[in-house]
Amino acid sequence: MFRTGLVLAALSLSAALAALGLSGRAALADAYSQVVDNSTRGRFEAPGWGTSSWNDGRYGKDYRYARPAREARPARYRVKIPATGYYTVYARWPADRGYNAGTRIGVSAAGGLRWVRVDQQRNGDRWNRLGVFRMKAGDRFYIRVSRRAGGGKYVIADAVKVVRGRVGGSGGSGITGYDILEEARSWLGVPYKYGGESREGVDCSGLTMKVYERFGIELPRTAHDQYYSGPGRKVSRSELRRGYLVFGHADGGSGIEHVGILTGDGRMIHAPAPGTVVRYDDVPARWYNIVGVKRIVPPR
Repeated sequence: MFRTGLVLAALSLSAALAALGLSGRAALADAYSQVVDNSTRGRFEAPGWGTSSWNDGRYGKDYRYARPAREARPARYRVKIPATGYYTVYARWPADRGYNAGTRIGVSAAGGLRWVRVDQQRNGDRWNRLGVFRMKAGDRFYIRVSRRAGGGKYVIADAVKVVRGRVGGSGGSGITGYDILEEARSWLGVPYKYGGESREGVDCSGLTMKVYERFGIELPRTAHDQYYSGPGRKVSRSELRRGYLVFGHADGGSGIEHVGILTGDGRMIHAPAPGTVVRYDDVPARWYNIVGVKRIVPPR
């Protein structure tokens, strides 16, 4: 009877996978994840950091802590990325009011080191989604916790997790405005270049195209086409939410000649004009007439 039950369970699983268009082997190959704790042998290093088991919200037997310091070495996690592609990265820490509210966690993505700022006074004893990153295959120190943080409260390094593919945050699925904004921030300081599509130089629609492209979302090349024929849906001009695209005209006209990425706090990240760099600006700016807003991914 027990053997029969196992066979039926296996058949049910195979049927479910077949309904999704997946073979058992393909599904198992895609279902990759790895957890690295601060006590995982050979996969964690934190020179000069202390060790504690005081906070019960920790993952495993203990965690590492350190005071902020500009020149001190970070805590680093070595993870295995089996194949180049998109991975969702999480971090876990015990929370306390004595910990830092602006801890910086870096992820070595295919396009360079990406930084995410987290509040370690909150959301303890749970996996906190840092975002989706395109990562190159390898087995090395991909994730780090920096001691370069404001104030004097402790920075915590506990555990990290990588999961193959794009995994949504709590209450949703897929990419969110947090991911879009974090990628957009990585372009700050890149010089404006008309027709540019790289970190050597980029224009307004080239910036939005490249930011969304990182998450597998294809936008048309021009601001006009991104608004009228690109993916997503048009929303009210009052919905200035994180990760949404804002379209406008620099001279107060009604046509589409410019696009930026909203930050959700009354600003946008954009490539303004020749002689400038990718930067923050207020929305609406005195020189910028908002023509439309578009939602492509949920804000959170």
